[in-house]
Amino acid sequence: MQLAGRTLIDGGVANNTPVSTAIGLGATRVIVLPAGFTCAERRPPRGALEHAFNALSLLVARQLVHDLQHFANQAHISVVPPLCPLDISPYDYSRCGELIDRAAATTAEWLRGKGLDTPRIPGALAPHSHDETAPSCSADIPAAAPH
Repeated sequence: MQLAGRTLIDGGVANNTPVSTAIGLGATRVIVLPAGFTCAERRPPRGALEHAFNALSLLVARQLVHDLQHFANQAHISVVPPLCPLDISPYDYSRCGELIDRAAATTAEWLRGKGLDTPRIPGALAPHSHDETAPSCSADIPAAAPH
């Protein structure tokens, strides 16, 4: 997109959740609303595009966890847990209404549970999948990166 003679692109390509940018600009409080990734898909991705979107979702989540761990002691960071289990790609807009309703309900529950006051990294951001033996991803990720 061109605006005032400048080319602008979606920053999500290079820094999907710009925690580092916010803190670099002086933020002392950051609230993150991650989209998450497909963890309960009934079938594997088909075709190059589905594989690419799936890989991008996993890379975005991995980078977010890295940034959350790296900046944990530099700002109060609250992370709204992403929808989990999620059986649809974050890039599939055919069920937007359903996803918005689920996200609103789970976020309201998170807020009632004092989620804003409790810095944590939701386990739903770690690579995982769901089946009969692993129906949940409720364990949090350690806030500090392992050495």
